Amino acid sequence: MTDTTLWRPHLRGRPADGPGRELPRREDTVSSGAGTGVVLIRPEDQVLQDDIARIAVAAGIDMQIAGDAAEALRLQPQTVLLTPDFLRTAGNPSLAGLRGTETICVGPESAALWSDAARCGMDRVAALPAAGAWLAEHLARRNGPRGRVVGIAGTFGGAGGSTLACLLAQRAAQTGRGVLLADVDDCGGGLEYRLGAEGIPGLRWPDLADVRGTLNPEQLVSALPDVGGFSLLTRPAGEPVQEGQEAEVLPSVLEAARYAFDLTFLDLGTCPRPGSLVLGHCDALLVVLSGRTQLLLAARSWWGSLQASAPDTFAVVRGPFGEGLDEVRVSDAAGIRLAGYLPCVRAVAAAEDRGRLLELRRRRFRRALARILDAVDPVPGDA
Repeated sequence: MTDTTLWRPHLRGRPADGPGRELPRREDTVSSGAGTGVVLIRPEDQVLQDDIARIAVAAGIDMQIAGDAAEALRLQPQTVLLTPDFLRTAGNPSLAGLRGTETICVGPESAALWSDAARCGMDRVAALPAAGAWLAEHLARRNGPRGRVVGIAGTFGGAGGSTLACLLAQRAAQTGRGVLLADVDDCGGGLEYRLGAEGIPGLRWPDLADVRGTLNPEQLVSALPDVGGFSLLTRPAGEPVQEGQEAEVLPSVLEAARYAFDLTFLDLGTCPRPGSLVLGHCDALLVVLSGRTQLLLAARSWWGSLQASAPDTFAVVRGPFGEGLDEVRVSDAAGIRLAGYLPCVRAVAAAEDRGRLLELRRRRFRRALARILDAVDPVPGDA
C-alpha cells in the first residue's frame, strides 16, 4: 500500500515517500464535509482520460466529466481531478473557485507535473502510472462509508461525561462496531489512568503533535493502543494538552477516524464553550445531566448559551435525583431530548480509581448503555 500521509509513527514529521505524497498545504484546508463524488476536468489527452477512468472503475466509484472548473463546481464534487494541461491554461480566477474542494493533479510523471501542481496550489499529486493504485485506494476511501463522531460532555458537579464515554466505547465495541475513544478535554487528567492503559503500547496525543494534512486511516488504527476492544487516543496521565492540538492536529485525526472507525467518541470534558472548534466536528452531542436541582439549573444556563452552535444533542441523565425529579423531568427542564438514564452505581468511582472501570459487570449498565447508543447511532437488531 502506498503511504498517503505526511506522518508515520516511526518517521514523524518527515514527508512520506512514494508517488502519492502530498504537496505543502495551502492555508485554506480541504473541507471535511461530505461531498457528492469525483469530477474530472476533461484533459486534452484522450489516453490520459481513459487511464483515469480505469482508475475510477478500479476504485468502484462513478466519476463525472466536466469541461471546466465552473462546470465541475456546479456538480458539487468532493474531489476534483485536474491534469497538467488544464493547469497550464487555466487562469487564477477559475482555480480560486476550487478552494475548499479537494484537488488532485493527475498526469504522467515529470518535473513539470510537480511544479505546475505546486504553482496552482493543488492538494495532492498522482504521478502515473506509479500512483495509480494509490489514487484508486484514496478515491475509494474518500467516497466510501464514513463513521460518526459523537461528542460527550459532562455538566457541573462531575456528572460523569468521561465515565459515560468509556462505557459507551466499550459497549459499542461489543456490538461489533469499530470504535475510537479520544480524549479532547483540555482540563482533565486524561483517560489513561481510569482505564488502566498506562502500560499499553501505542500512540498518545503528544506523538501526533507534528501531524499536518492527511493521516492514513490504516496507519492510525494500527498505531493506537487497544483497550477493551476499542482504540484509545489520550495523553499520558497528568500531562498538559499540546499547543495547537484542537486547531491543527484534531481535524486531521478525525478525518482519518471517520474512514477507519464506525464510531468515534470524543470526551469533551465539562461544559464545552460556545464556538468550540471541536463541536464543529461532531455529528451528535451527548450531554450528561445531574438529577440534582442546583446542578440542573446550572446546566440549563450553560445549554442556553451553547444551543445555537451545538450539533444534534441528546441528554443522558444520572442519578441520584432531587425531590420530585426523574430522568424525563430533568431532560425536559434542560430542554434537551432524552437518550437515556444511567443508574448511579457506587462501585464506579472505586473502579476508576483502580483503573478497572471496564471490568464492571452491571446488567443495569448494559441495558442503559444499549438504549443510549441506539439513540445516537441506531443499528437494526442492536440490543
